[in-house]
Amino acid sequence: MTVPPPLLRRLISGLLVFATTACTPGESHQTPDVFYLYHRYAVGKNPTSVVTGDLNGDGLADLITTNIGNDSVSILIGNGDGSFQDPVTMRLPEQPRAVILQDLNGDGYLDMAVANAGNNRVTILLGDGHGQFTRGDSYPAVKSPVGLAVGDFNRDRRPDLAVALRNDKLLILLGRGDGTFLQKAVYEYGDTPTAVVAADVNEDGLLDLAVTQGGKMSNAVAVFLGNGDGTFRVPTSYKTGHRPLNVSILDLNGDRHMDMLVANGEMDDISVFIGRGNGTFTQGSAFGANAGPIATLSEDFDGDGKADVAVVNNLSNDLSILLGKGDGTFRQPPRSYKTGTAPFAVVAVSFAPNDPRHGLVTADNLSSTISVFLAKDPHSPLVPTR
Repeated sequence: MTVPPPLLRRLISGLLVFATTACTPGESHQTPDVFYLYHRYAVGKNPTSVVTGDLNGDGLADLITTNIGNDSVSILIGNGDGSFQDPVTMRLPEQPRAVILQDLNGDGYLDMAVANAGNNRVTILLGDGHGQFTRGDSYPAVKSPVGLAVGDFNRDRRPDLAVALRNDKLLILLGRGDGTFLQKAVYEYGDTPTAVVAADVNEDGLLDLAVTQGGKMSNAVAVFLGNGDGTFRVPTSYKTGHRPLNVSILDLNGDRHMDMLVANGEMDDISVFIGRGNGTFTQGSAFGANAGPIATLSEDFDGDGKADVAVVNNLSNDLSILLGKGDGTFRQPPRSYKTGTAPFAVVAVSFAPNDPRHGLVTADNLSSTISVFLAKDPHSPLVPTR
């Protein structure tokens, strides 16, 4: 088995308590089998994140992974059916940890911003619209950037970046619209940020930030309300479970207010926070996960109009699907699917144009693969695995 590099060992340290998920007392539920494993593809060594977008303008979904073990990104051009061409490897500075895809220079093509934890910089890679990238500028990020979020934080219609740094800081980079950035602010708050996401949680039309604080002194998610000029207010913290590693913002209960979903790695559970629509949250009902939940995303997987959740479990090597009840709670037990070894991230992918059914792709750290899961045809009970 490949031994993860030191940064990965620190990230998964403490995620050693295995838990089993039980049904809620009195609940009898069999989660439908909504996905199947289509194929696994080799990528670079120890992938830590995966994102999707149309990189070459053919209308089909492509993928990019950051590979922390061999300092690279893998670019996979999609064929529109869940299969991909052989990955193209692009070398980067030390330990690329996270990546976002966005048109950063206004030319209509997707570009990359990459958080390089090993050399403490954010690197910009400019896309040419044909699936290839050239190196742009890089920006100092104090220490160990591990998470990225993109959005227009100052209302100039140009994409900006928020960078979560492992030394208890949050960096804001304001975009000039040409692929270059200006450092706006550094906020020092909490203990060991692990992830950051941007959304308007108080419904004022301005983007806000939620940052998980994974250190033992915090175990919280901090909500930074935006001022609309690239600055943010003093955050409000909400206690999570032990070692929060990932946060998603979405409407879980159908009230049109944004809620938060936090994956807690150490005690194998998920914290739910129900939004009031004014930027504050109430504690919802936590639910169990398999061993070492590390990332989540939400989609309507079964087509009932209610938000469902996919959870990547780093230690049990699987992907769990929990179907939502529409009130911020989820049916138990989940349906789980085996991934490669030590999955670290998951992304929803619409492989073909106008296909309403999203597939899922996980980045499998220790097996250096991605696992592609396609949605099952509800009228076909048996789907072969490639």
